[in-house]
Amino acid sequence: MTKPWANEPFALIPSPTASKEVSKETLKVATDMCFVHNLFFRNLNAVHLQYEQVTKPEDIADFMVFCQCIHEGIHTHHHHEEEFFFPEVEVYTGQAGLMETNLQQHHAFEEGLKRFGQYVYSTKPHEYNPKDFKEILDSFTPALVKHLNDEIPTLLALEKYGGDKLLNLWQELEKRILAGAIDPYRVMPVALGSFDKTFDKNQVAPFPWFVPYLSWLWFSRKHKGAWRFSPCSIWSKPRELQFAMEK
Repeated sequence: MTKPWANEPFALIPSPTASKEVSKETLKVATDMCFVHNLFFRNLNAVHLQYEQVTKPEDIADFMVFCQCIHEGIHTHHHHEEEFFFPEVEVYTGQAGLMETNLQQHHAFEEGLKRFGQYVYSTKPHEYNPKDFKEILDSFTPALVKHLNDEIPTLLALEKYGGDKLLNLWQELEKRILAGAIDPYRVMPVALGSFDKTFDKNQVAPFPWFVPYLSWLWFSRKHKGAWRFSPCSIWSKPRELQFAMEK
């Protein structure tokens, strides 16, 4: 018997295939977005596969921190898309309403994601109820999963408006996210722990080689217990999910 891993129940997104119709700039943006979305997928899969087996108070407390960090990552990413990326895409393409479908997809999971955040921040270990937790997960994950998959072909379709402009906008988005109010004691370990460097050679982590060492030596210590639920090691290699049930 073996334990399932964090490539299910939500399938990971492979990098788009290079072609003559798509510039290297557009391809890079779409591939980098796959990288980000797969971080979300692995963490959500890890949550789905472990939530029911988390029963001890100390484990529940750590699990709630892990879920808080997942919520922060998803919320921050989509907030910056709505406030900056989507509007600026419409500006440089000259196509008002071009990203409306993406925005409506955000709205489809917005309320459920908000409930998820409220639950994982406010629930004490003795209050944790796996059934309630699962109901909240199911209230937003189908819409979120659809959006995360649909956004990749949307980006590839922007090729006709100029891949260089799209890449410049993407790089500015990355800068804005990094310049925002992020906590390295949470962001760094949860990101490293959801990146599988063996999955797709084209999906490359956008940080220097020494970042895992910084996390290992310092940043992962503050919430050490939370990273037990991560699907990958701090060195971004797959590992067994500690609380998953064997098939």
